[in-house]
Amino acid sequence: MRLSIRTRMLLATNLLVAGIGVVVGWVGIEVAGREIERRLVDEAVVKAAQLIHQTNLPRASDDLLVRIGGILGAKAASGPADFPEIAAGGLSTGERRELSGQLSGGQLPLRVVLGNQGYRLGSSLMPAQAGRPDQRAMRLYLLVPENRIIEAKKGVARTIVLLTLAAVAVATLVAVWISQTITRPVRQLARQMDRLSKAAADVDLNALLASQEHSARRGPVEIVRLAASYDELMAQLTEARAKLAQSTRMATLGQFSATMAHELRNPLSGIKMNARVLADELRRVNVSDMSLDLILREIDRMDLHLQELLSLAVEGGQPAGSQQDEDAGRRAVRLDELAHSVVSLLAGRCEQASIGIECEFPPEALGVRAQGERIRQVILNLMLNAIEAMPSGGTVRLSAATRPERRVRFSVADTGGGVHVPEGVDIFEPFATGKAGGTGLGLHVCRKIVEQHGGTIGYESSDHGSTFWFDLPGAQ
Repeated sequence: MRLSIRTRMLLATNLLVAGIGVVVGWVGIEVAGREIERRLVDEAVVKAAQLIHQTNLPRASDDLLVRIGGILGAKAASGPADFPEIAAGGLSTGERRELSGQLSGGQLPLRVVLGNQGYRLGSSLMPAQAGRPDQRAMRLYLLVPENRIIEAKKGVARTIVLLTLAAVAVATLVAVWISQTITRPVRQLARQMDRLSKAAADVDLNALLASQEHSARRGPVEIVRLAASYDELMAQLTEARAKLAQSTRMATLGQFSATMAHELRNPLSGIKMNARVLADELRRVNVSDMSLDLILREIDRMDLHLQELLSLAVEGGQPAGSQQDEDAGRRAVRLDELAHSVVSLLAGRCEQASIGIECEFPPEALGVRAQGERIRQVILNLMLNAIEAMPSGGTVRLSAATRPERRVRFSVADTGGGVHVPEGVDIFEPFATGKAGGTGLGLHVCRKIVEQHGGTIGYESSDHGSTFWFDLPGAQ
């Protein structure tokens, strides 16, 4: 049968205390018994002999010895020190003969039997008093009933037993407290592990862990460390599961994006080609139609969105070009020129939405070494987000400035209502969005492009608008 840690600790502690109590009790009873015999017999007879000698009391007085025996709870007798004979005492004639016979063995016995009663025998020498050479040395005998000694020992034994039981009870309480302190966090960890092992694969670990009781924060150092390690392990498991789920979604989305982009880019290429042919024909006959220019710009914008899908396809597991190929495709480009091309593309849409566009580009060099179309895609995405953040109109402000360490920062600011996402959510992560109906992919693609160019991206937001920016290394 398997026992819990708590039960084992209780059993071990009680057995240990009980074992120690039995040994200590037995030794205590033996020592106490000997001390009782010493005080009741040996010490008592010595003091009585000293009293008789110092007070010059008659040594062979039956009346005196009877009184001494009554005081000490025993029988007293006396006789010559050099001869085993009882001269006086509170004994009957028969008892005196029996005692004299048992003393005649040459060595004083420790125990004598008079009638059917056993006695513990003690003796003490009473020397002759000074100035009385005719007086013989006498020996005082004290016979203490064995049942009196046994009763005294039983009383001490009961006290020792009660103290031992009290020690076992106290040890049990201490063991319960210690075992509770140690096993409570262990039981908590065990329950949490059971819940996790029984949970379904699609259960939200964050919600499951939040609903569980907290791990131990007090108790033995080892248990606290075990609980902290468990919490850290669970946090890593939650993070790994979230990353795995995100990777799975990205892989699925990447496969879908690659298929969708391939299917849409071919017809768009045909539409764009025919629109250009039609525009060229109209120019030959001196006819201007702005709708064709709008069609071409919208096709370009759709193509950029398809480029986002292709970027996701590469991230989601589709084959990507080598870093060498990416570096080979980079050249010195100016951010202000890329920005003006995006403004031209979106000018009509901004006019329809009552959105003004302001550009502030300093005269100093704003060149960066990058793949121009991809950085243009970042600017386009940020500007589209700014336009969508101002459904009732407003102003988009594009600016650029040089930064320390030969870097260039490009900013897109709007006068919308700001970015609103739950606390702790990284808006640049996939599927994180602050817009109703948003996919949460545009800013993620922007960050991937900027980071691939050795840059950083971020934003500042308030209720009066937002500013998104990215830094890139300047052209050498």
